[in-house]
Amino acid sequence: MSEPEVIFEDWSPVCNINAFVEKSDTCYYFYLWINPQNDDAVVKSCWICNAGEAPEELDVENMEQGLAPAMPKQYVLHDVCGMELNPDELSVIWFEEGNAAALLYGGEIISVIPPWSGYNGFEGYAKYAKGTTPLAWGLSEAAEVIGKRVEQSRIFWEGFERDFWGGAQAQHMEALEKFYGQHEKYYAIDGGKFPPKALIRGSRGGVIYGITAGVSLIPMPNVEQSYGDDFREYRRMELGFAVTAEHEELTNPMFSFMSGLSAFPWREETFLAHGHTVPVQFIGGYEAVLFVNPRMVPGLEAPDYKDCMGEKINLLWLVPITGEEYRFIMEHDISENLSYATDIFRIHIFDGKRKFPDMV
Repeated sequence: MSEPEVIFEDWSPVCNINAFVEKSDTCYYFYLWINPQNDDAVVKSCWICNAGEAPEELDVENMEQGLAPAMPKQYVLHDVCGMELNPDELSVIWFEEGNAAALLYGGEIISVIPPWSGYNGFEGYAKYAKGTTPLAWGLSEAAEVIGKRVEQSRIFWEGFERDFWGGAQAQHMEALEKFYGQHEKYYAIDGGKFPPKALIRGSRGGVIYGITAGVSLIPMPNVEQSYGDDFREYRRMELGFAVTAEHEELTNPMFSFMSGLSAFPWREETFLAHGHTVPVQFIGGYEAVLFVNPRMVPGLEAPDYKDCMGEKINLLWLVPITGEEYRFIMEHDISENLSYATDIFRIHIFDGKRKFPDMV
């Protein structure tokens, strides 16, 4: 038996994920290798088709040895003697979040590893699979939904092939300058890599604001696992920090922190949202920041954003919290936590005072 051969590969535009197709003597498989070469690397796999004659039963012994098994005959929709794929006909369309992908052959979807793969024995969809098997679920029953998602993703990524940043940048600048007036500083925070991002500073009423622009261009991964059918309402975000002028020395370390945090969802395949927390180590007396979304707190100030590609932009204010507050917040619902705020409408403005003095 010869060694399996990688016949096609591609990389996610925004996540550290390598997509590839591997052919063995018996079958073809589609893989997503997440964080390759790292200690936390994960591989997702989905059967595509058999290359040789289909077996009568699943080869469990080979599976236990880490070998990709062929699909049993009763679950195969192509010629049971097998089929061949021409590598030149293979292509990938990444989902908008960049953490899932569809494999196409001659422009037709033949295998999909969606964001929800890896749960409850589900690995992915395959055109040539019948029913629900441990190797792949049949694509036919999900074809309409998956086909629409893949087509939307194709259009989404093609949009970045045009001069998209000028228009997006102008929209953000307009929203921010209506919010705090003429901007004072503009920091590019993308490191010259896709997607373009910036952090823009301005001030109003003795308060200094730093707000990102461009992070919302790419939807965050895995939002739908938590928000269900409403996931498109919450998957685009920007980060904001507000501080009184007397604590201006905090702006540089916080803006640097926000720069790194702007890539966090796609680096870790997760999302940031209202009520989430992230540890910090550079603010004396504070151990974390709490994210507060003005859309969830009516009356809390925020720029008036236009929709991004038809979806709402969620600004997340970073609110520094003490160690005691952090531990309490981790164990309680965000609505309960916010009920302890001394001034909910200024909760986002750091002034050196605790925002939840009666929490613990």
